[in-house]
Amino acid sequence: MKTVYILGAGFSVEAGAPTQASLIGKAFELYTENSSNYDEKRFELFKNFLIKQLNIAEEQFSNVELEDIFTPLDRCFSDSIQYRGIGFGEIMEVREAIFYVVGQTILLILNDPSVSKEYINKFARYLTEKSSVRMSGAYHEKDPVSVISANWDILLDNSINDSIREGKYNAVVDYCCYISSKNKDDDSIKPGLEILGTGGFNVKLLKLHGSLNWLQCPRCMRIYATFNTKEGIHNFKDPKSCRHCDINFSEEKGNHVLVSNLIMPTFIKDLSNPQYKIIWQNAGIEISEASRLVFIGYSLSSADFEMKQLLSRMARKNVEIEVVDSCKNPDAKEAVEKHWKRFFGNRSITYHFDGAEDYVEKLVKQTTLLHK
Repeated sequence: MKTVYILGAGFSVEAGAPTQASLIGKAFELYTENSSNYDEKRFELFKNFLIKQLNIAEEQFSNVELEDIFTPLDRCFSDSIQYRGIGFGEIMEVREAIFYVVGQTILLILNDPSVSKEYINKFARYLTEKSSVRMSGAYHEKDPVSVISANWDILLDNSINDSIREGKYNAVVDYCCYISSKNKDDDSIKPGLEILGTGGFNVKLLKLHGSLNWLQCPRCMRIYATFNTKEGIHNFKDPKSCRHCDINFSEEKGNHVLVSNLIMPTFIKDLSNPQYKIIWQNAGIEISEASRLVFIGYSLSSADFEMKQLLSRMARKNVEIEVVDSCKNPDAKEAVEKHWKRFFGNRSITYHFDGAEDYVEKLVKQTTLLHK
């Protein structure tokens, strides 16, 4: 029996993470409270784009959808055409400014110490314990659990890494792609296969749209990661060069500047990056092996058609489905049930409408009782 958890934005909301719909409004709220939280030039570039190019009044900023920002920009960039007075060469500058504002807003919100993240810590410990059966070469026969996440935030990443360190395991968070540590002395970042080969185990966390703690070298395409640090945002202030390419191509040392590689919300997502191809391929394999798929805070929206086609193509006909949502209204519950039934057809679907925190609490409690 293998369970694959598929996480959407709703998984982290109860730990303080913002929804995509609330991000733009929250950015302006935080900027108004203290503009020093943001890089002034990048924020003004972002704001001017909303006013001058999108023709949006300031009182309507909070209603702007991220898809409506990134989709036209990405389409113009891919077609090498200008967008409403912004030349082809400026599009990436504007796009990076928007990404910076979005990422910095997430960082500021998640740094709020008043919001409890304990249920995410409990879920991380549960995943680590489940994955630990793969120790000492048992990974050939045992592969009970994995996580596929559509989120950028690193709440779960950090919690899994902490649970590994607390348990003093020979284990790693496995992003299931070609990963390196940003700091060469950091042994918390290693490929999953390397750890499995030494008798340890991996906790698989496949992040379909990238992660705030990832940076990528545009030359060798390595992904660099660091826990407890949102490198994708900090790199704007203090850009670093690829340590491997600086050695291999010493005559060009310092010219291999790392970049964030998040896939932004758009109807024309570019998944051509070789690292993302690996992640998506492995996600398809995880789904195909699952006897149970648990969707936590994931809406299965029409815009996410890449994920829908992956599920449609790779999910077993007899896979059991569980949907975890936060929903109290009977009519809303009925709409959710119809939405999922429409996609998964005759498969068995169980619903949990009390949110991610309640689901995790019950999951951990059930597991504890089974072990007694």
